[in-house]
Amino acid sequence: GVAQSLALAPGVSRSGITISAGRFLGLDRDAAARLSFLLLIPTTLGAIVWKGTTDVLLGDLPAGWQGPFFVGVLAAAASGLLAIIGLLRFVRRHTYAPFVVYRLAVAILVLGLIATGLRDANF
Repeated sequence: GVAQSLALAPGVSRSGITISAGRFLGLDRDAAARLSFLLLIPTTLGAIVWKGTTDVLLGDLPAGWQGPFFVGVLAAAASGLLAIIGLLRFVRRHTYAPFVVYRLAVAILVLGLIATGLRDANF
């Protein structure tokens, strides 16, 4: 829970920070990833209830958009589930090294852009 709150900072991945916290606490790769995705359930359900209530039930969603909204929710759920299954299969067979390299490369690129003045820190 505390690790998830760190994901409120811009650029911090919720799953990345919760997996890192799990590994820090001694969980193996598979257990840390599974825990991270289990922690996603309350967050996602809360968002579904909130958006479903405010946009659909209270009528903020334009007329005729309820069907596409629900199709979008189902498509997002299906693609998210497939991504989770794929990531869990990946971490059972491989290390997190590709993700670490990617995050470090992006961090170096962003810091370089800021340091050279090509971008400000708020882009």
